[in-house]
Amino acid sequence: MAERSENNFDFLRLVFSSAVILSHSFPLTGKDEFFASITNGQLGFGSLSVDIFFILSGYLIFTSLKYSKTIKNYIWKRVLRLYPALIILMLISLIILPFFYKGNSIFSEKEYWTYLPNNLSLYKVQYFINGIFESNPYPKAINGSLWSLSYEFTMYIVLVLLFPFKKSKYIFHIVLLCFIASYSLYIFKPNFLSKLFNYIYLDTKELYRLSTYFLAGSLLYFVKFEKFNNLYTRISLLILLFLSLYFTQFKVVAPLTLPVLILLVGTLKTKYISSIGEKFGDISYGVYIYGFLVQQILMNYLNLNVLELTIYSIIITYFLAYLSWHYVEKPMQKYKNLV
Repeated sequence: MAERSENNFDFLRLVFSSAVILSHSFPLTGKDEFFASITNGQLGFGSLSVDIFFILSGYLIFTSLKYSKTIKNYIWKRVLRLYPALIILMLISLIILPFFYKGNSIFSEKEYWTYLPNNLSLYKVQYFINGIFESNPYPKAINGSLWSLSYEFTMYIVLVLLFPFKKSKYIFHIVLLCFIASYSLYIFKPNFLSKLFNYIYLDTKELYRLSTYFLAGSLLYFVKFEKFNNLYTRISLLILLFLSLYFTQFKVVAPLTLPVLILLVGTLKTKYISSIGEKFGDISYGVYIYGFLVQQILMNYLNLNVLELTIYSIIITYFLAYLSWHYVEKPMQKYKNLV
């Protein structure tokens, strides 16, 4: 597998995890996001960023699948990457949330005791505890970023089904069929099996959208980007995306073009940018899971505008994410071959 300094993946993840904070700064200050307005609701900074996370994840996790010796090893590596930072976040949240509680006793609130197990389940995400952030411009929500983790983990499980075929000469065709099926459901049948998936708290509209981008990333694992990775190709794809927005066809066009553009940029080795991961670590996951909580805490005390909230929360969140990577996430990676 390529070293961190050989591509731009860490940089892209950091940029778009930061874009999620920007996106959240609008509703958390009681404002509408202008990007969604100017695109007629076709996308916002947050939704675009999450789509890109799933593209990169699909590409990198499929690579991990190919290098994993057993299914247990593959699942263990996914759990090890996802859970340690999340567990620490949940414990920190339970420690600090009583300081923001407005009521008789937070320890008598049932939601306080279910907050950790529900969110560690990934699927039964709990956003509220009575008496917390109820006077904020965006009231009650503690950590709105956690919603996507269940969809991410679901795609990890989907790739498990491909494990027996990973060395097959037909693996490309299998992934292609999975992508076509997901894309078709996303465009034409977004409510297909909605009652079934509701049992595990998944919304099929989100599931089919994110699975389409994830599988597009996995499919592009088989592409040799160096053969056509040039400025002309990247600009052409960008123009196609802007045209799709103008003609309100982004939903149809983006799954076919955005993954290619992102992975063309991601697989480049750009001076200075490619070394960010080595210098600071892969802090994007920490930025993503800590950002919303930091923003709500700031809004609990201060009357900030969108720009102020974005800047202050990014500074604080980067610091927390740096600590998370170097003292939690990175140390745990030495156990990735334990199973």
